[in-house]
Amino acid sequence: MRRERNGFDILGERLAARARNLYARTLHPAVTRLGGWWSAQPRRRRWAYGLGVPVVGAVLVVGLLLALVLFGFTGPLPTYAELSNIHSDQASSVLAEDGTLLGKYYVENRIDVPVNEISPLLIDGLIATEDARFFEHRGIDPRAFGRVVVKSILLRDESAGGGSTLSQQLAKNVYPRRAYFLLDMPINKLREMVVARRLEKLYTKEELLGLYLNTVPFGDNAFGVKVAAERFFNKDVKELKVEEAAVLVGMLKANTYYNPRRFPERARERRNVVLTQMLRFGTLDSAVVDSIKQLPLVIDYRAEDYSQGLATYFREHLRREIDDILADHTGPDGKPYNLYRDGLRIYTTIDAGMQAYAEAAMREEMPIVQANFEKDWAGRKEVPWAELRRQSIRQSARYQTLTARGLNEEAALAALAEPVATSIFDWNYGVVDTLISPLDSIDYSLQLLGMGLLAVEPGNGLVRAWVGGISQKFRQYDHVKSERQIGSTVKPIVYATALENGMLPCEYTPNERLTYAQYADYSPRNSDGKYEGVYSMRGALTSSVNTIAVETALRAGLDDIATRANRMGIEGRLRAIPSLALGSEEASLWEMARVYSTFANRGVTPPRLHYLDRVETADGEVIVRFERPSPRDGRRTVSQNTADVMTYLLRGVIDNGTASRLRRNYGLSGPLAGKTGTTQSQSDGWFLGYTPNLVVGTWVGAEYPSVHFRTLSRGQAASTALPIWGRFMRYLYRDGNYRDYRNGGFPQLDDTTYASLQCPDYLEEMPIYMDSLEEAYYRMLIATYEQFREMTPLALRDLLENQPIPRDEEAPADYQERLERYEERQDQRDERREKRREFWSKLLFKKDGDGGG
Repeated sequence: MRRERNGFDILGERLAARARNLYARTLHPAVTRLGGWWSAQPRRRRWAYGLGVPVVGAVLVVGLLLALVLFGFTGPLPTYAELSNIHSDQASSVLAEDGTLLGKYYVENRIDVPVNEISPLLIDGLIATEDARFFEHRGIDPRAFGRVVVKSILLRDESAGGGSTLSQQLAKNVYPRRAYFLLDMPINKLREMVVARRLEKLYTKEELLGLYLNTVPFGDNAFGVKVAAERFFNKDVKELKVEEAAVLVGMLKANTYYNPRRFPERARERRNVVLTQMLRFGTLDSAVVDSIKQLPLVIDYRAEDYSQGLATYFREHLRREIDDILADHTGPDGKPYNLYRDGLRIYTTIDAGMQAYAEAAMREEMPIVQANFEKDWAGRKEVPWAELRRQSIRQSARYQTLTARGLNEEAALAALAEPVATSIFDWNYGVVDTLISPLDSIDYSLQLLGMGLLAVEPGNGLVRAWVGGISQKFRQYDHVKSERQIGSTVKPIVYATALENGMLPCEYTPNERLTYAQYADYSPRNSDGKYEGVYSMRGALTSSVNTIAVETALRAGLDDIATRANRMGIEGRLRAIPSLALGSEEASLWEMARVYSTFANRGVTPPRLHYLDRVETADGEVIVRFERPSPRDGRRTVSQNTADVMTYLLRGVIDNGTASRLRRNYGLSGPLAGKTGTTQSQSDGWFLGYTPNLVVGTWVGAEYPSVHFRTLSRGQAASTALPIWGRFMRYLYRDGNYRDYRNGGFPQLDDTTYASLQCPDYLEEMPIYMDSLEEAYYRMLIATYEQFREMTPLALRDLLENQPIPRDEEAPADYQERLERYEERQDQRDERREKRREFWSKLLFKKDGDGGG
């Protein structure tokens, strides 16, 4: 059945007819004549026309494009002046005291290296693979184009190399390509050729090699061979083996496709291609190449970014400070130095080995602390941070996005309960990619504990190690500078103030719970719930008795304690209230390190903590220098005698008190002093300790104080902050490079001071002195001191070490009488000893007939 024709069919037929008529009248005759002319030409002429016309046309097109490039119609070309001063963005380096690289600041992670410090194997492999005629051409190699067309394109020979010379590739690296629509490739190639010719006129071949190798990208945000060698093989570029150099050269063809971390088999095959090229051009012999080709691909990948490497929190703190410093210093061009582009070298006081030990101690101990926290709350439905959890959910970006779309709270919470792909930090496995609901993620984040560690030298305030938290990528909050309640670490300030104000270390204070009506009925409690007996100052500090600390603080003067704490290093305003003696006020590790440096430094507070020595340009010119503090620059805030007494008392905390596990569990011997601190509800755990030459502070807790341990046994500082301190110090003690920090000793107390400390730490009840009068006790002490003054130091020390100690409930008069009887027996013993000595001397050494030897 035939379809009826419509108007469109008729119109189409008419248009086709007209087109045929037009072709017959115009184009067909011309084509016929051209075909006849072409057939009449000789074969040679037809070949000449067939090849020549396209070549001439191509030359004309290239000439036109070249003119457009040269005259700037495709954008300005770099001038000779610009090319003579090529400056790639350089990463600035943060260096430890021994020159170890701690990290970098950069836009592009690049550090230039002189060409004579680059492995010759890498240069040989580069030339053999990328530009075999590099030393023969002048920036453009016509033969390379023919090789690309014949071998690379037609024969698909991967080893044939590319068409661009190293000079052209350098031009592309320094001046990235632009978009020109359909003419991208030809115009960019012409621009690179022009720039390459100009570069060849300005630089020697060796200089061009250096420029190329320092600018070429290797992927993974690594630019230049120095950074690439450190990234993929964790070694300096001059130390590369031939197989390692071949891997890096192979990556230049396609740094992602041949990335040895992501695609090891591809990288190995490409490495072998490079080795073959080196054999072909005579830089390696066949035996070496054959043996190396059989080797597996081995890399030592070293990930690097702002949140990885050593001292990440310190580097972030330093970054902000350096930015402010550089704003006031200009370079040769009159512009302020740029931390991220100018390749600056920043010299610090951080000890790289000590920093590594500090971070290792954190990684080893914090999983245990975290596990204890989880055990503390396992199976508990009611937690103190329930309201914080609800607030965190409502403030989360996901929740606000859902409610903004119109979902009610119930629907939004249901959506947040669905698992999503995310990354979390795990103490045992590091960064973990997992499926977890946003609600569970908030719970997990709230309960993830943090920590801080700071190590300084007390004499000059030099910072040696700084750990601000668990992972700078996941937690940016720096717990070296953040403020938290300091707990019992404040008690040494309390007792030091009491000593300065005349209190004797052997004055006994009852351990009883009192209510202070004048301070809103404040009634301090002890963590163990016990209120019995009386304590000397050493006993109260060793056992960290809260009631006695508060009573002592009231006797010493709350205003005096607050003032002294500020002078010793705590910068914030402290309230003069009784709970000050228990650490209810806040301070940072940074501040507490200065406080304890005062005790270690015999009463002199260092003027500041110092961590930045100088900033230099890439050429070694000093931009700014900061002089290190001198011990004589410090300010005396505690008398030398009081500081020495406090060190003696704080040694008791480690030898017999709340920090005794340092010796028992971590095997730390030698002079150590320190104090634990646990805040209310076990929210914060502190340990501040020192040797004669090093002060170290540690802190452990959650981001919010409402998230805390349930039990004292797991949450006390001795179980949280102290183990990190102990692990860190054990690392130092076992490393011979740090013997200066474990050797030496604390200053010896003078004889009178030492004598004043010889009393029991604890008595079941207050001693009853003669006639029940306290002044009788003091008269006896004075009389005893007068007796001590008559003795030589050696005799005094012998007496103190060997005399009987007071018995429980023994009156001073009875004790003195017993001492006299003891001394009388000692005198009789000495007389008998002298008689025996004379008897044996005469018997053994006297000769017949004379009066002796």
